Amino acid sequence: MAHRFASSTLQSNTTINMQISNNVIFNQERSLLTSRVKQTNVSIIEPDMKDRQSKQIKSTLKTPTIYNDDFIPIDDFSNEFTYESHLGRFCKNVIVVSARHPHSFFLQTVDDLTHSDNFFSKMNEFYNRCFDAQRLVISKAALRVNLCCVARDEIESDVWNRAQLLEYHRETDQCSLLLVDLGTWQECVPRANLRHILVPFRNECVRSVPCRLAGVAPAKPEKNGLWNEYAIKTFRNVIDNVPTEVEVLDRSPNGSYFVNLFVTHETFVCVNDFLLYHKMAIPVDDCKTLKPEELDPITDKPLLAIIYEFNLQGELLAEEIKANQLKQREEQEKKYEEEQQRQSNCRLPCIRIIDIPSSSYKRLIFTRYNNWIMIPWFCISSLFEPSLSESTIERFAILYKFSPVIITPLTNAVLCAHLEKCMLSNHEHDTKIALYSIDCVRKLLLNHHFNNEFLFERLDEAREAEMKDDQEFWELFSSTSNSSFVENKKLNEESKQSKIVLLKSHRDQLENRLERMNLSNSDYKSIERQLTDTIEQLSGISSDSYS
Repeated sequence: MAHRFASSTLQSNTTINMQISNNVIFNQERSLLTSRVKQTNVSIIEPDMKDRQSKQIKSTLKTPTIYNDDFIPIDDFSNEFTYESHLGRFCKNVIVVSARHPHSFFLQTVDDLTHSDNFFSKMNEFYNRCFDAQRLVISKAALRVNLCCVARDEIESDVWNRAQLLEYHRETDQCSLLLVDLGTWQECVPRANLRHILVPFRNECVRSVPCRLAGVAPAKPEKNGLWNEYAIKTFRNVIDNVPTEVEVLDRSPNGSYFVNLFVTHETFVCVNDFLLYHKMAIPVDDCKTLKPEELDPITDKPLLAIIYEFNLQGELLAEEIKANQLKQREEQEKKYEEEQQRQSNCRLPCIRIIDIPSSSYKRLIFTRYNNWIMIPWFCISSLFEPSLSESTIERFAILYKFSPVIITPLTNAVLCAHLEKCMLSNHEHDTKIALYSIDCVRKLLLNHHFNNEFLFERLDEAREAEMKDDQEFWELFSSTSNSSFVENKKLNEESKQSKIVLLKSHRDQLENRLERMNLSNSDYKSIERQLTDTIEQLSGISSDSYS
């Protein structure tokens, strides 16, 4: 990035018809946001408006003095620079120093530019060749808000800019600065790049004049009330590197001038009207819409507009960071709750089996699929006499807009394994199992004129548990199933033992009959087959009981 303040910069623009040199650019790269709020004191001195263009500008900086080691006139007490304007009521020889948006840009006359080039050439020469540069380094203890200082340019090491300290970050040893002559701020500046400013350099007036377009406001402002990105880019493109004229209408207490800005492309254009014509701005009365100036709490002086914007951006960024932290905290809490719910669901059983009274083999099987309670197709099929086929149940569901849920061992291995154990032997074990909603099953039962009140009551309980996400529906089954499992196991074992006794008795009887029979007897082979079957049944039951 080129700078018009380099020591090698001697030639300047002399007429408005000349192309503006590359030294006059937008310093938008330096316009960074900040997350902290500080105040900077400025004072505005407006000279007599009459015959201003005819006055000769005199510098308060005299010929550089060669100071000895014993005395260097360091100014480490000042908290403000003096701003001075030479725009006049109407000025043609104007250049744009920097432009943030239509309500914040800095102008300078060509005569002031010539004077500033000479001034900064002398200042750059002093700081680049200072015989006692170490004495000018600013210590941590000397840093304070609003301190006037000089900062080395971030790109060109031989260029120095006058600045005021906005904030200092001790943890990183970096500063945020207001570059007063460039009309912008800069963040993350190492403290090592700062130097104490000399009294004559500090006394030199700041000739970059803060301005804003008069009578316009953003048509589609951002949440901070400032101009949107499209309007800002259009404004910068319109005023970029073209002859510029300005008409001063008024001045606010904080030093910003309300102006009509004119540029020459192929035609003479008023930038204020250009933004209104393209509906990027709306007409307003500045006296009615202008908000009260932000004051320094110590001096009660209005802050420069760019400092107010610096503070506003810091506040908005702090709010955004806080909102992001709150959002992240909420997301973490939500994930934690979901994880707790998932772990809780993992401890619940996948199915609940309810035996239907007055039926020795019919059961109602509820399955827990995500947050739904569903019934497998083979359970629905077993409720009917004769049983319904899977395709019949599927056609009925599709006819009444009930979409089945298909699960496989790949999509839900645990639930599939439990359901396969519940399937009757006459059902073929398929790789997929269709699940149907409670409403679908109720519709199917009503369609076939079922009148089993117990069955409909169980369906209602499951539907209510599904709506309320009631885990007790599953936990109750989990607690009762353990005790019922033990009781059923005991009953089954007793039943097996009694059956074994009966089979043994039957076996002994058959063996006795065979012993008394001759081989020629016609019943011998029949009794022998019965004995063989009885021995096989006894062997199978005994092995199951042992296991």
